[in-house]
Amino acid sequence: MMNWTQSRDFCVEKGGHLVIITNQPEQDFVFSQIRETHWIGLNDLETEGQWMWVNNQPLKETGITFWYSAPEGPNEPDNWKEEDPSGENCAALGDARGNMHKWFDASCRMIKKCICEK
Repeated sequence: MMNWTQSRDFCVEKGGHLVIITNQPEQDFVFSQIRETHWIGLNDLETEGQWMWVNNQPLKETGITFWYSAPEGPNEPDNWKEEDPSGENCAALGDARGNMHKWFDASCRMIKKCICEK
């Protein structure tokens, strides 16, 4: 288990990258493989609110997202700063409450498992 940057570097060292999810079948497959939260290859470290995949493709170009939302709110990404003043700039599939089928922004310093792909 590593923080987001360590996870990104680990995947590169293994000849791949953190997983990039651009369609429903990919989302469904990755979701089917996990039982706890994992880092994915999405972040807004460079510019707040401009989410980018690790291959430098802007999230908005894919036309699809799987951010968590609930009628009672708050919706993701929410850039919550209570635990980390720098905010939540890295994306994970799933959260500690068991919502494994959606994306959540999280502090890049948090320790999680990661999903690599080639």
